Amino acid sequence: MTMTKVLFVSILALSLLGFYSSPLQAQNAMPSSGMDMKTMKPQMDQMRAQMEQMQTLMKDNMAKMAAADAAMKSHMETEQASMKGQMELQQAMLNQLQAMTDHMQAMTDRMAMMPDPMDMHKKGAAKMKKDKGMMDDQKK
Repeated sequence: MTMTKVLFVSILALSLLGFYSSPLQAQNAMPSSGMDMKTMKPQMDQMRAQMEQMQTLMKDNMAKMAAADAAMKSHMETEQASMKGQMELQQAMLNQLQAMTDHMQAMTDRMAMMPDPMDMHKKGAAKMKKDKGMMDDQKK
């Protein structure tokens, strides 16, 4: 029995020793904090430089986008003014055509009130015959 107790205690001791020694080995594998800062400083400087480059690119892109927005706004205002001018021109043309149509209608109405040229010719011929007849009477 003592042998089993000794064996059990030794196995327990070895397992505990293995369990507690693992973290110590991991700590020994990691460099000390002084070395961490020395090795990380170039990496941090590189990351800082990359962030500055990204910020610069973002600022440039934002400036380009603002310029593009301003150009688009100007273009849209120009297009809107052009369309407004075209609409005003079309309205002026329609007004002119309406005035011409009204004028032509008024002329047609006036012409409709005038006697027909053929009627005037017939009346004129009849009047000439009458006048000729009167002249013939005077000659006699």
